[in-house]
Amino acid sequence: MLTHLTLINFALADHLAIDIDQGFNVLTGETGAGKSLLLDALSACLGERTDTNYVRYGSDKADITAVFSYAQQSPEANWLAQHELDDDSGEIHLRRVVFATGRSKAWINGRPSSLSELKELGRLLVQLYSQHSQQQLLEPPYPKHWLDRYSNFAQPVQQVKDTYSNWQQTIRQHQAALDAQATRKQRIETLELQLEELEDVVQQEYKEIEQEFDRLSHHEHIMQDCSYALNALDEAEQNINQELSGLIRRLESHAGRSEQLAEIHASILNAQSELDDATANLRQFIDRQSYDPERMEELNTDLEVFHRLARKYRTQPELLKEEYQSWQTELEQLHALEDPETLAEQVELAHQDFLAKAQHLDDIRRKAAAPLAKQLTEQVKQLALPEAYFEFKFEPLEQASADGLSFIQLLFTANKGIPAQPLARVASGGELSRIALVMQVMNAEKTEAEVLVFDEIDVGISGGTAEIVGRLLADLAQHVQILCITHQAQVAAQSDQHLLVKKQQTDPASSTIISLEEQQRILELARMTGGVEISETTLQHAKQLRQLKFQTASI
Repeated sequence: MLTHLTLINFALADHLAIDIDQGFNVLTGETGAGKSLLLDALSACLGERTDTNYVRYGSDKADITAVFSYAQQSPEANWLAQHELDDDSGEIHLRRVVFATGRSKAWINGRPSSLSELKELGRLLVQLYSQHSQQQLLEPPYPKHWLDRYSNFAQPVQQVKDTYSNWQQTIRQHQAALDAQATRKQRIETLELQLEELEDVVQQEYKEIEQEFDRLSHHEHIMQDCSYALNALDEAEQNINQELSGLIRRLESHAGRSEQLAEIHASILNAQSELDDATANLRQFIDRQSYDPERMEELNTDLEVFHRLARKYRTQPELLKEEYQSWQTELEQLHALEDPETLAEQVELAHQDFLAKAQHLDDIRRKAAAPLAKQLTEQVKQLALPEAYFEFKFEPLEQASADGLSFIQLLFTANKGIPAQPLARVASGGELSRIALVMQVMNAEKTEAEVLVFDEIDVGISGGTAEIVGRLLADLAQHVQILCITHQAQVAAQSDQHLLVKKQQTDPASSTIISLEEQQRILELARMTGGVEISETTLQHAKQLRQLKFQTASI
């Protein structure tokens, strides 16, 4: 659940701190007041793209923080645990800073994070529905996607995609086998000779040989410098360890007189311990070193072999092992292509597996389609479309695809006695907006996200229809938290929290968001229904709208 938003120098907001309640929350305000301010800020915290327009005029950066509460064992809790970002607070803090230069930075629970991580976590927390969502209804894939999402068909849908991909891959392999027959034998012989030549070389690590050769080449200088260091540390008449011991004795008697001196004394003690370890390790290193001319010659020979083969195969010496592995893989694939008939059998098996999965998906889609269309019909009828009727139409595809066996259309009619036609062909703009609204609410019932954001999705409706939409959202808010920008008083009256966005005539201009008390809510509802001049009639109407909210809640 979203509990708090803080906006600093974000667009029209100078400094805003907003507490968000559980349930149904609405944002209202006059045109141009900045109603999208809160949703834009939330989107920025969820990893969406931003630009310099979000930085308040005259500021060098915008700073937004969103705080969410979450339950243990929830998807977001599991995500936090997987990314080692969980703590005992039970909260998620998302922060985004947008600079006037165009750069931005992000944090999750105080740790710097990428935008992809913000988006990934954001999808688990918030689902956004906009006023433009109705255009999705006109896209051919939408009915199928909506049916699958509402019916929880994600797993069988993915199985069809996977088996289709596997079938297509076996087709390509079989064709490659047929194409490779002419040159396969010659290529196998070449690869076998190359692998034989590199077989002994790749048993060694080029970097290790190079490093050992370099160490032996500089053996004399290494020993001289190590001996000098050991002498300075521990063996000279006035060595570093002795000097350090003297310093420690001098400071030890004063350590109890000052906290700062005590810290300095402790730091030098730690330094002495580190130097003791380094001295012991250095002495051990010197004792173990010896110059072996025969080993030097052996390493030189190995390096020459590496460089010769690298020149021959036009690569770097350290990459010979990768080339060897690549050739091995290619040789295995060529041997697997020896029998195109075997691959043809694999193609048929993969095809049958795909068809079985696709037929199962088609069957369950057809079974779910009728009751879902009936449910959609009943919901849409409430929105001043009493004769609305929906049905899904399945048309077999000429060529099966990763999406299944059928092209799925959503048919609609708003008039009794007129056959249902494809939605995009017969629905008016007002009908589309209402249908989109119902489909979004139905989808929201199935989402895992605990916060649903509706951005002016009630555009194009009014009166009793708007009241029903408000009830739909209020019912949905019994299970999830809802944020909704609206121009409809009938929708706003059904909310649990009413946030008012107001523009202030400062220089530069700014916007603020306040949570309204009951009397303030009635005045705002009256403004929404009656305009600037609020009369006794509009006040009474606003009070009646609020009373309907409480009457509905008590039923």
